[in-house]
Amino acid sequence: MQKILHCPIRATAALATLAILFTVAAPPAGAASGFGDVDEDTFYTEAVSWLVSEDITVGVEPGCFGPSEAVSRGQIAAFLFRLDKALGHEPQSAPHPFDDVIQSYQQEPVGWLAAAGVTTGTSRTTFSPETPISRGDLATMLWRYAGQPSGSPQHPFTDVTRGYQQDAISWLAAEKISKGTTSSTFSPARTLTRAEAATFIWRFAAPDGAVEVPEETNCRRPLRASLVAGGLTTAEAVCAAPFLEDFEIHYLESVVRGDVSADLSLLVAVVEVVNAGCIIDARLPVLVSLLT
Repeated sequence: MQKILHCPIRATAALATLAILFTVAAPPAGAASGFGDVDEDTFYTEAVSWLVSEDITVGVEPGCFGPSEAVSRGQIAAFLFRLDKALGHEPQSAPHPFDDVIQSYQQEPVGWLAAAGVTTGTSRTTFSPETPISRGDLATMLWRYAGQPSGSPQHPFTDVTRGYQQDAISWLAAEKISKGTTSSTFSPARTLTRAEAATFIWRFAAPDGAVEVPEETNCRRPLRASLVAGGLTTAEAVCAAPFLEDFEIHYLESVVRGDVSADLSLLVAVVEVVNAGCIIDARLPVLVSLLT
């Protein structure tokens, strides 16, 4: 309470400014998989929950899975390596020939993929770990990981033209790991999203039984994006988001319109934002001008 009395003007200005920033975009109401950006009842909800339960993924940051983000070749290597462990195997790695694999968490997975014949890289000396993987290339990796099974009926996709992808995508369709992007297209060159990658891997593993859903955790990425779009710097948004993530956007909008008064918890949160130095004094007059 003492803090509120010491800076009522600063708190009020910051409250109005920060609240109006929330009108830019509302964070999604996540309720699954321990990630605030994974909604209930999507095609990938159960898949992500299973990946979390098997320690195949921890997301892109605490509380965020990033389902619409592209997944890189290096990340897929790590996913498949952890999948092999989840299936009860002991993946054996080996030194790889790729001089562009520099992140420590990718070394063992990429070495294992190369040793197992799941990948030959993008050249003899490169794996391109930061390059987004395509739908067709993940299909091929999964097929090779499965032992290159043959005998699947020909797939119905007219846009699959690369020879090395034909058997893999036919197998993927026959196993109902993917039904394509339409009844006649697979979109093999399209960048794979993290949601799609999770779903392909989950369907391939075909786990039995219900998945225990972890406790929901807020994803602050959409909130930070809203704050930045409203005028805060990236650093200010990162600093302010933890103090403001528990408030509903409709409530904040009502405060801005003057329909309701800010309750004590919001006042305290805004004062904490100010006192934490998230928005320095020199910036407050600039931010308040957004309201006029």
